[in-house]
Amino acid sequence: MNYKELVESLKKDKIDNVYLFYGEERFLLLDALKRIKAKILMPETMDMNYVVIEKDSPEECMEAIIENCETLPLFSDYKLVVVKNEEEQLSKLGDKELKRLTNYLEEKVTSPQSSIVLVIIGGEKIDLRKKLYKFIEKIGKIVYFQRLSFEEAVNYAGYFLKKSGKKVKKSDVEYIVKSVGTDLYAIVNEIHKLVSYSDSEEIEMEKMKEVLTINLQQNIFNLVNAIGMKKEKEAYKVLHTLLEKGEVPLIILSMIVRQMRLITKIKSFEGKFGDKKTIASSLGVPYFAVEELMRQSRLFKKEELERAYNECLKCDIALKSGADSSLALEGLVKKLCK
Repeated sequence: MNYKELVESLKKDKIDNVYLFYGEERFLLLDALKRIKAKILMPETMDMNYVVIEKDSPEECMEAIIENCETLPLFSDYKLVVVKNEEEQLSKLGDKELKRLTNYLEEKVTSPQSSIVLVIIGGEKIDLRKKLYKFIEKIGKIVYFQRLSFEEAVNYAGYFLKKSGKKVKKSDVEYIVKSVGTDLYAIVNEIHKLVSYSDSEEIEMEKMKEVLTINLQQNIFNLVNAIGMKKEKEAYKVLHTLLEKGEVPLIILSMIVRQMRLITKIKSFEGKFGDKKTIASSLGVPYFAVEELMRQSRLFKKEELERAYNECLKCDIALKSGADSSLALEGLVKKLCK
């Protein structure tokens, strides 16, 4: 089950007694929890019927679940018990304790008379082959909050902007997502900034460029593009922006190497693939990045890419040997812009 399917089931009053939430998109995960909370609990009695369990010890976590599920709701049809299990504490239970927990959940929590809704919140990734998760799949619902695609993130960003009373062109909304990434927390944070700094109903592109926090990937695009076009001053400017933001020099270098590798790969695809989605899938990048990579690949000859790899290797050795990181990266940019 995914987020949209869960929302639809709640609209139809289909409420399970046990849920397992996990996945990369934590904004929607917490939104789903809020929806369940609003659906089954009344504001005036919420404090008495909403419990959050957060224990490091697997045994203590299990005991807390049983103890809180034993207590009936007060002046409410339901009681919501939320378990924070991001470190997979419950999957570390011994066989005896695990059997006790699963038996309790099956006999008491999922019985027709049960008034308990138990939501276990896992991490970004979990091993669904583990006994506990297989059991939850049998008696309840597992909801996976997958990282959003570019198109989905654009739709959400457009919705948030419209909700804030702002008008933005779709191409400008796409620019926001390209700059920030598809994580909804990051998108919402940047939209709050844009709304706060913009007095007019329509947010102009210049205002976006001024306010938005450009993410590392986008800056690397800009850096490599400046290098490819031999714009040394512009490349220095982007590099210093990255360093001033506190980006780790070795990470900057690794991203430059990654970008060069992607450009090398895309040059080898020339004439092999017709559509961007096939290329994106093969490279493991979002489809919107393909056009930029194709454009950048035209800026480099094969021998220049080989030279770039060698210079990156020398820079890596220098950084790991304790050289001044700013000077080492500036030297790399200077050599690559020749």
